[in-house]
Amino acid sequence: MSERRLSLRVPYGAWVEDETEGGLTFFLSQNLSLGGILLRSASAPPAVGHKVRLRLVVENESRIMSVQGEVLRHTSEDGEFAVRFVNLDGPRMTFLRELVQEAKEAGGPDASSPDAGV
Repeated sequence: MSERRLSLRVPYGAWVEDETEGGLTFFLSQNLSLGGILLRSASAPPAVGHKVRLRLVVENESRIMSVQGEVLRHTSEDGEFAVRFVNLDGPRMTFLRELVQEAKEAGGPDASSPDAGV
């Protein structure tokens, strides 16, 4: 039986900053959807269930948006982990929709179709 992703995942190459550890921790994002983001950590990823406040930074632009999330799972042995967005209000959802649309247009045919996951 095939599970279906709730939101289209698109390539997203910006850095994401975790503001919750008393400083900033930088993660490179792998892909993005309206429901969450897949990140890669150079060190050990945060624990499953860890609450994060992510600052999504669009490269070469001044647009930044802070969103809350929760680590859902570790996806591989190389530091990848999935974060589900939580408590999204109207302005944050609008920002994410615009960001996903821009990434989809920039990603062209490499944008993932909906499937299993966040």
